[in-house]
Amino acid sequence: MSEINELDELYDGLIRSEPTTLFVAPRIRYTHKKSDYLYLFYKKLLDSPDFKIFDVSTAGHLKFILHQLIKGDSILHYHWIQFSGLGSVFVFLFKLFCIQLYLLLGGKLVWSLHNKVPPDCNHEWLHIKARRWLAKKADRLVVECESIIPDLSIYFNVSPKKFRVWSHPGYPPQLMPRAAAIEAINHRYDVKIKIQDRIYLMFGHISPYKQVDKVCAIFKDEPLNKKLLVVGPVKKGQMAYFKKIRKASQEMNNVLLIPQFIKEDCVPEFFNAADFLVFNYKSVLASGGVPLAKSYDKTIILPEKGCLKEQEGKNLKFFKSQKELKEIIREL
Repeated sequence: MSEINELDELYDGLIRSEPTTLFVAPRIRYTHKKSDYLYLFYKKLLDSPDFKIFDVSTAGHLKFILHQLIKGDSILHYHWIQFSGLGSVFVFLFKLFCIQLYLLLGGKLVWSLHNKVPPDCNHEWLHIKARRWLAKKADRLVVECESIIPDLSIYFNVSPKKFRVWSHPGYPPQLMPRAAAIEAINHRYDVKIKIQDRIYLMFGHISPYKQVDKVCAIFKDEPLNKKLLVVGPVKKGQMAYFKKIRKASQEMNNVLLIPQFIKEDCVPEFFNAADFLVFNYKSVLASGGVPLAKSYDKTIILPEKGCLKEQEGKNLKFFKSQKELKEIIREL
C-alpha cells in the first residue's frame, strides 16, 4: 500500500543508522510556524529523538554532499525545484548537479510531487526532462492522494511502487469576528468593504495558472454587493498578466486588488472576512490554499482536478468548466 499512517514511515528502510539524518530542501521557515508548509509538514519530527533534520539553502546543498562523503547514511527530501528565468537556470543546474553527486555517493532521495511541472514555468521542456530524471533517481515519491498515482507513474515512467501518499498538513486557524476582520482590512489596505458585502476571496500569488482574469470577468455581471477580493503578491515574471487584471478591475466596482505579500499575522483577517474561497486552477495536483480555507470552515469553490476532487466536506462546491463556475457564483 502506498498510504502511510505516520510521517516517519515515509523514510523506513532507506537507511540503517539511528537517529535518521534527514536533509530538507528548500529551507524551513521557522519564523512562520502557523503558515509555512514545510514547518507544518515536519512539525512532529522536529522534536523527535529518532530524527536529525537539517534544512538547506542553495549554498547549503554542499552540506548534504559533505555529510554523505564523510559519514554516509543520510536521506535528502526535496520539495520544490524549479527556475523562472535565464538568470536562475544556473542555480537550477547547480542543484541538480549536487543531487546527482549526492546520489553517486550513496545518498537516498525522497521527492514530493506538488505538480507535474511548475505552474506557468518558462522552458517547460527543460523542467520536464529534469523532473523525469529526478523521478527515476528518487527512492520514493510523495503525493497527496492515491488516484493520481497511475497517471504520474506513466508520465514520469516510474513504478507505482515508488509512490507514498501523505496528505497536506492542516493549518491552525486564528478565528476573529467577521466585522473586526473587515474593519482591519479596510484600515490596513485602504479598501472599502461593507459588512453586508458577500466576499469571494482569491488568496495567494497572482499568476495565470490561477485564471484570476476569468473570475474577474464573471463578476462583471454580478451585483455590487458581491465582491471579488484578489490578494497576494504578483508572481515573478507575471507583471504583464497582473496589469491585465488591474485594467479590467478598474472598470468594475466589485473587484478589489491587494497585490502584495501578506504578513502571517494578517492572513487570518482575510479568511475570517471572506464568505467564499475561490480556486480556479488551470491545472493542479494539490493546493495549499484549500486546506487553509477548510481550517476556517469556509465555503470553497474549486475545480474537480487532481487531488482536489478527493476533498471532502459539506462546504465544497466543485466545478468542471468555467460555465459551471459562473453558475455556482451566480447561485451563491
